[in-house]
Amino acid sequence: MMRFIKDVLLPEKTKSYYLFSKIIVGVEINKTSIIATKTRIAGKTCTIELILEEKISEETSEENSDPISTTLASIFSKIGSYDEIHTILPASLIVFKELKLPFLAREQIAMVIGFEVEPLLPFPLREAAIDFIITKEIPEEKSSEILVTAVQKQHIIQHLQLFAAANLKPEVITVDMISLYALYKEIETYKQLAGGTVLLNITSYSTSIALIIDGQLKIIRTIPKGTITFTKQIAQDLNKTPQEIIDHLVRFGLEPNTPSEYSSGIEKAILDWWNTINFTLNSFATQLLNRQPITKIIFVGNGALIKGLIPFIAQKSNITCEIFNTENIEKNTNFTIKNSNLITPMNVISVSATLPVATITNYNLAQKEFQVTNNFLLLTQLISIGIFTILLFAILITHYYVQTNKLTKEVKASEKEALSALTSTFKSLEGETNLKEAIETAEREVEEQKKRWFAFSNQSRASFLQYLFELSKIESRKTIDLNVEQISISEDVLTLKAEVKDHEAIQTFSRELGQSKLFKPFESPEIPQFTMRIPLARSSEENL
Repeated sequence: MMRFIKDVLLPEKTKSYYLFSKIIVGVEINKTSIIATKTRIAGKTCTIELILEEKISEETSEENSDPISTTLASIFSKIGSYDEIHTILPASLIVFKELKLPFLAREQIAMVIGFEVEPLLPFPLREAAIDFIITKEIPEEKSSEILVTAVQKQHIIQHLQLFAAANLKPEVITVDMISLYALYKEIETYKQLAGGTVLLNITSYSTSIALIIDGQLKIIRTIPKGTITFTKQIAQDLNKTPQEIIDHLVRFGLEPNTPSEYSSGIEKAILDWWNTINFTLNSFATQLLNRQPITKIIFVGNGALIKGLIPFIAQKSNITCEIFNTENIEKNTNFTIKNSNLITPMNVISVSATLPVATITNYNLAQKEFQVTNNFLLLTQLISIGIFTILLFAILITHYYVQTNKLTKEVKASEKEALSALTSTFKSLEGETNLKEAIETAEREVEEQKKRWFAFSNQSRASFLQYLFELSKIESRKTIDLNVEQISISEDVLTLKAEVKDHEAIQTFSRELGQSKLFKPFESPEIPQFTMRIPLARSSEENL
């Protein structure tokens, strides 16, 4: 029942507040290991419940034909239940482009982003999966600065196939440096950094560089050189095996107590690597910082754990360097770390992919054909719509019948009351049960009574004798030889059938009759023998 309410009746969240708890698993697949973070979100609180890392076996067999998928299955057997998988693509696969568009709403930007970025891509738009983050809003200009990320669909397909082999379906695909930047913006001490700051993610085979200016992510570049690059160079220069060099770097790194036979070779290889990185930083400073210096470099990734590396880079670059301060994550009141889980520069990107921070709330490269379709949920929603539709019609029909029945009862009661009033007034209607027939009978009786009363009533007009007297006065004043054959009076009209001696008599009669206050204007006859209708004046009109 709770799942039904959660999936169908109520939204998952309102703004940034989650109405129901949700478990997200962030998965980062590296060349040698897989890191997974399990985070529970409830309300505005995020609890990091579990962080796992497993090495990817290099051996293959019939049972272990795909080491990555096997390792994924092993990790998820330990994670238990979850709601969503957020997986991470390396920045080395991504094309980054910064744009400024005359929109503030993300929905409007999404409608045009494809057209805007298409000329800037090194591959056709139809082969790309794209999304963006808003790095700066400019309300006074009603515009936004955004960072667009584009990746060839073939890379997404290959990435998802690793999960499909383990019967897993990621809902969200993000990028390591995008998620890291989103977490960076949530840490209070980093929010206050002004000028140019660099996030440096050193992995086994590459180094990703993100330039942040006054809190705004401006550009990301990936150099195809990582810890394996200088490890192989050191091993070749010192005639050692790569594993010996790795063991030495883990134990001693660049610390002063490094055995002399290693120190020169290690410093030379790392300095070569750093010169490549520093060239990119100098180009950033020239293009984007107007030759102002970069003020801080923040390190993450497995390379950040090489002993003495950060002081060595700080000395060579004269820039303040530090490891990504994961302790600051715990200072955020919305983030909680459960049990003995420890966030390190190695797993911080996996952690960042699980957090519902504002910068990447709607960011997802798994769009269109890569979106996971929940057929069961869709079926449930369709069934629910059908049920609610039927229920709505049932309520409407029930309401209709209830109101109709109520009105029918009111009508019958009113008819009974009206019939009772009629029968009490008209004694001839006693025993009548049909209201319509009773009304018709009453109307006929009223009409008859009005006719009877008409002959005797002079309240609205003069009496019959007055009209005869008026006609006789006219005849006596003027010699017109009026011979009356018939006079009839209805409620408003006197009908006179008579004869006069000639046409002149007609005019005299009409003129005299028109001067009488008892009659209204009438149509004068044209021949001596006539029948005319004379409208009768009301009593109120006679006095005018």
